[in-house]
Amino acid sequence: VPLNPAVIRAPLDGVVDRVLVMPNQHVAEGAPLFEFDRTNIQNRLDMAIKALATVQAEYRKVAQQAVFDPDGRSKLAVLQGSIAEHSTEVDYLRQLDERGVVTAPRAGVVLFEDPTEWIGRPVVTGERVMMVASEREVEIEAWLSPSDVIELPTNARVKLYLNADPLTHVTAWVRYVAHEAVQRYDGQFAYRLRASLELSATTPQVGLKGTAKVEGETVSLAYWVMRRPLASARAWLGV
Repeated sequence: VPLNPAVIRAPLDGVVDRVLVMPNQHVAEGAPLFEFDRTNIQNRLDMAIKALATVQAEYRKVAQQAVFDPDGRSKLAVLQGSIAEHSTEVDYLRQLDERGVVTAPRAGVVLFEDPTEWIGRPVVTGERVMMVASEREVEIEAWLSPSDVIELPTNARVKLYLNADPLTHVTAWVRYVAHEAVQRYDGQFAYRLRASLELSATTPQVGLKGTAKVEGETVSLAYWVMRRPLASARAWLGV
């Protein structure tokens, strides 16, 4: 899994109109990632600009009349406040329109699901859409079944045998094991484990899968063989 990825969240409430990148695509910093449907925002912006122009024209007219009409001077302060209000609305809508195109905060690889699932999908502010991560800055994420959770020493060693290269292993060291089991996509409960990779010349890329072997403390062969049967018997007998 990626190490310290940049999580791309929706900056506003709206509907995703276009996804401008593909999964696992390399992007540069500032590259556009996806775009919201900005029709409503642009219509509101056009109306706000026209309203501002109308108020500004009214202000110029009253300012000319105020030279000869003292009563017109009192209207200038009201129109100045109206101009400031409309200007603030125009600036806000322009910023909202610019936020409708989400860009990459850093260079890296874009990680997300099928882009067709996002097109036309409504999202809320703060909802995660995708991630941008460095292809070679990775760590291991493993899942331990409740029956496999044992007392692990500090920085326990992990050996990951990748499905793409099952004859060699990648060495890592346990960073943490979650204190609570969570339900996975397959409906089973497991404990999440994260392990930092050992520094080496070659680093596996994001997304590779395999089997992880976590090494605990050394125990006798009899204990290792009988631990699970004894635990199952105790749970079945209720003692």
